[in-house]
Amino acid sequence: MDPIQEAIEYIESHELGDDFSYTKVAAQFGVERSTLARRHQGVHNQRGVSQRSLHPEREAELGNVFKPPLIKKSFEATGIYPANPDVVLEKFAKQASDSDSSNSVLSGSDWLKLKSIVRREVKDQGTQNSILYEENRGLRQSLAIKERRPKQSFTLQLDEDEVYHGGAKIWSPRSVQRARDHRASQQQQAELQKLQKAEQAEASKAARECELQLKAARRVEREKGWEETRKRKAEEKAEREHRRSLRDVAKAI
Repeated sequence: MDPIQEAIEYIESHELGDDFSYTKVAAQFGVERSTLARRHQGVHNQRGVSQRSLHPEREAELGNVFKPPLIKKSFEATGIYPANPDVVLEKFAKQASDSDSSNSVLSGSDWLKLKSIVRREVKDQGTQNSILYEENRGLRQSLAIKERRPKQSFTLQLDEDEVYHGGAKIWSPRSVQRARDHRASQQQQAELQKLQKAEQAEASKAARECELQLKAARRVEREKGWEETRKRKAEEKAEREHRRSLRDVAKAI
């Protein structure tokens, strides 16, 4: 028995109003879901056949319009039958020849091609110029921001020891000058501290280098002492061996 027919009978065996899924039923019986749905709904044609087929009334109307003379005339206008590939080109060349110069050596089709090429190139050049203009403006703005010197602002720390009874505060030129001198003293002190830190860093670096040199010198001295000790012990051992050999010779005599 056809699996699709079995699946359809399984679907129709359900009570009216029961829910079922074409996907689950198709997977259960091993058939395609779309084919099962079309067969169950009474559509036996393949997918797309109904869309390609015309309605009988529509087909009759088209048959009344498309008569053999009209079809033949359409073929002749497009150059399909009889074969004439220059029909379409002559049509466009005739339209373009009205605006062309009578002394030009180019045909109408050539003028159309040249016109389309020029328009395309002009459009491309305009787009490139716009992009370059935006990039140039962005670079100029970035350069102006980098060249702009940052100005650091600060507030003078004026003395507020005096007690004022009003809402407004008026500082005398002497107080302002004293605050400016204090600010200059602070800046000078900061520069001095920075210089001292730099000198301390240089001194620490020189001390570290000196310590490394001293360690290297002590290591060389130790290695030299070890070498001298090895040589002395080797000489003493050789001398003992020589005396022992002399004693052995004397005993043998």
